[in-house]
Amino acid sequence: MPALGAMHRADETNATRARILEVATALLARFTVSKFTMEDVARAAGIARQTIYKHFNGKDDLLIELFVQQMDQNQHPILRRIEEPPSPEALVTLFMTELRLARSYTLYNEVLDPVLAPRMAELVFGSEKLVVCRESFWVPVLDRYEAAGVLRPGLDRRAAVRWITYQQFWLLTHPTALCDNDETLTGYVREFVVAALVEAPVPV
Repeated sequence: MPALGAMHRADETNATRARILEVATALLARFTVSKFTMEDVARAAGIARQTIYKHFNGKDDLLIELFVQQMDQNQHPILRRIEEPPSPEALVTLFMTELRLARSYTLYNEVLDPVLAPRMAELVFGSEKLVVCRESFWVPVLDRYEAAGVLRPGLDRRAAVRWITYQQFWLLTHPTALCDNDETLTGYVREFVVAALVEAPVPV
């Protein structure tokens, strides 16, 4: 039964990978990124450290996977349930909902740490896997909004997704720089962030 054997090995591989991510999530809730190690993960998961490297290239790769997992499992399903007709205000709702959900991430406190924030920024913006995950949600949204005549015509989708991500990352890492409440922040998002996506550029 070679086919069944291969399926069994695949199931074991998936189960081990899921176990590593589960343990890493729990450890990050207790320790900071700088203190948590692959050895800690291996010990808590009850596996050899070498086994982790069969699934992840290193700690950074594991952290990116945690970002992607939280977006795929906790964030995108909620955002996709926001069934509003395309409009600038609907984009404001999507942006602010995503921002609020991101605050519940396991890694959110690490993003707030001024010492670790630059490294977290490098992880977020340097990972093609994370970019693809972000695009998997936002590009279809932007396509739909352009088709409805809401989005600025001819907008580069990938660049727009990266810009949205940057704006959210900055707001997460500087939570009180603009204001100290979401009501006022929503106004900034409406007047500046979303306006840049829906309004035609000013002629030079």
